[in-house]
Amino acid sequence: MAVKRYYSYFSDMVLMGIWPIALLIVTISFVLPETVFSAPIDKLKVALLAWLGWYDRATGLIQEGAWLSYSIGYVLLLCLLLGYVCLRFIAPTKTIPATRFADTICIFAILYLMDLFVSITEIFAPQKALWVFVSFAGFYISLLFIINKRLAVRLVKFLVAIIGVQCLYAVVYYICDIRQFYTPHFGKRTSGTITLIDLYPLCLIGFPLSLMIAETERSQGWRWLWRGVGAVILLALVFTYSRGGWIAFAFSATYLALSPRSPLRSQPFEKWVLIALTAAALLGTIFVRTKGKLIGNPDDRPFWGRFAIWQTAVQIIADHPLLGNGLNTYPQKQQEHMTKRLEHFNPMNVEAKNLYLNLAAELGLVGLAIFCLVAWRYYQLYRFVINTFTPSDEIYKIAIGIHAALIGIAIAGLTDTPILHHTRSATTFSVACLLGILCSLVNQACPAPALDDATLRKRHQRFWRGVGFVAAAFIISFAYLSWHVATGIKEALSAFPKVHELANLPPKLPSFVRLKEIAPVMRDAVIASEDGYFYFHHGVDWLALHRALRKNIRSLRFKQGGSTITMQLARSLFLTRERTLSRKVAEILLALKIERVLPKDRILELYLNTARFGMGEDGIFVAAQNYFGKHPKDLTLPKAAFLAGVLPEPPFDQRQLTSEFVHRCQQRAFERLQIFFPDRYPSEVIREAEQIPLRFVWGTVITPPEGGIKE
Repeated sequence: MAVKRYYSYFSDMVLMGIWPIALLIVTISFVLPETVFSAPIDKLKVALLAWLGWYDRATGLIQEGAWLSYSIGYVLLLCLLLGYVCLRFIAPTKTIPATRFADTICIFAILYLMDLFVSITEIFAPQKALWVFVSFAGFYISLLFIINKRLAVRLVKFLVAIIGVQCLYAVVYYICDIRQFYTPHFGKRTSGTITLIDLYPLCLIGFPLSLMIAETERSQGWRWLWRGVGAVILLALVFTYSRGGWIAFAFSATYLALSPRSPLRSQPFEKWVLIALTAAALLGTIFVRTKGKLIGNPDDRPFWGRFAIWQTAVQIIADHPLLGNGLNTYPQKQQEHMTKRLEHFNPMNVEAKNLYLNLAAELGLVGLAIFCLVAWRYYQLYRFVINTFTPSDEIYKIAIGIHAALIGIAIAGLTDTPILHHTRSATTFSVACLLGILCSLVNQACPAPALDDATLRKRHQRFWRGVGFVAAAFIISFAYLSWHVATGIKEALSAFPKVHELANLPPKLPSFVRLKEIAPVMRDAVIASEDGYFYFHHGVDWLALHRALRKNIRSLRFKQGGSTITMQLARSLFLTRERTLSRKVAEILLALKIERVLPKDRILELYLNTARFGMGEDGIFVAAQNYFGKHPKDLTLPKAAFLAGVLPEPPFDQRQLTSEFVHRCQQRAFERLQIFFPDRYPSEVIREAEQIPLRFVWGTVITPPEGGIKE
């Protein structure tokens, strides 16, 4: 009988098309990685990525593959959102609460898509943002393509069953001491085949839904099967020893036991079992992982560490309160704001340990406000369901299960980030699919009455006017960009013949210095300050250009160019210094050409002899003589650091050489030397160089701050 029933499930999915199967495959891949269920999917995925050249079996997804995957996901999500918008205005016959909720999710998705252009991260990690596309796509695919009530309900059951299987792995692994997460001063905690921080939120989702699915079954056998799944999920949650998860479970279980809307309130056995479990969870929270003392005792480092983390998170939010710092920037920002108190707790976290603070840190107050709007729209949808359907209806019971799960997620969000983070991709995707299925169920059961022809005609007219406006803006922007690109190509082509002359061009100036006659510290300082990956790229550092674009958009002005040493050389030899898009295009093309013609050392030699070091003079020889009365081969580390540091902001006269200016220039170079050449310039060498006051040849000695001019 069971085999026949599951065959019916599978046949329904096949008949409905590819989307349910795709959702199921992605769910297994996210929720059950490294299991017998995901092994065929993993092997197929690795084989496909390796065939495309995006995957290295030793190191995983390569950078080019990550960017290609990110770009494909970005475009597909954009197309999905555009498709939703078109359907939203062309065929507006869906239930209003579900439509408003889906509209708000669309705005939330657009905010995440903007991260590509506003993130402040130094190194953008596309592989850590792939969950965004999968999760939002899961929501809209569930909403738009799961148009059969029976299939939608069965997809919910499949999702809960998959969570139950993961929890079974977690329980078995804990008993067998396999792949445990070890916490100092406590011991092992289960994580299954995923991470511990992704497992306990999945338990918060699966447990209430399993109980509500049991209520939808008519057969007692199936009811006890789903309750058994819930018991396994609860056992896995216990073995995670996550106090935040236990507290969240207590709120979720209390809602199921005592809410007037819950079907379990009228069932004494289930009700009192949930109350007993709630009491046990709260009691366990008071004593577990506290060395037998009450929670919050002086030795309870995780408890007090949360407050230190939250204090730092508030400072991080204050840096960019409106738009935030960008996805996955918290570790970088935490290091910038590290305090002795926070360092005492040895934080290894990659987020703010609070969903709402983490949202504000990544997406700013704008993102937090939109998230609150999403929550409000969801609550309106939930109220619509409980006021429209009867407690005996499947949709009603599934809605109650989803609501209880989201209560748990919201409470867990006070002490952790259970969703909307790359380390919680399985939970985020599961929540997105459940919400999309709920909207689809509501739309199927309560479609709004069809609009009359006149209203539809007006809506269509407004829609096409909007499409025309967007198309006109796109055409104008495309024409503007095309003109600049064409101009840049023309400038580059006209300079191409001169590039070949640089290979053997003898120095015409008496101040020209060969590279071997320049101090190694000077070469290193310039490379570290201006182009740390000089010897690894082919003329253009695309990540640096992307970083410059993001900073320019943030500041609403041209603040950074992202030019490599080769691009700067091309600009100084062949182009003007006018900051235009056409010049940047010409720079890129000329840099690619120069790299094909000249070796790296020749490029660096030409750059050092043409770079602007300030005081109206170009070239390293004149700069070393003008500032320090030294030959370039005699430059020391402090002097080289200063000269490299003035390249982004060359001074015009001596009045600009204040102690603050010199300190800033040296600091910039010293920091980057430690990043790109840590073996040659360890911290003790840098500290020694910091203590050496900088003296200039014209007799002016820069008065250093306390302890000398430091970085």
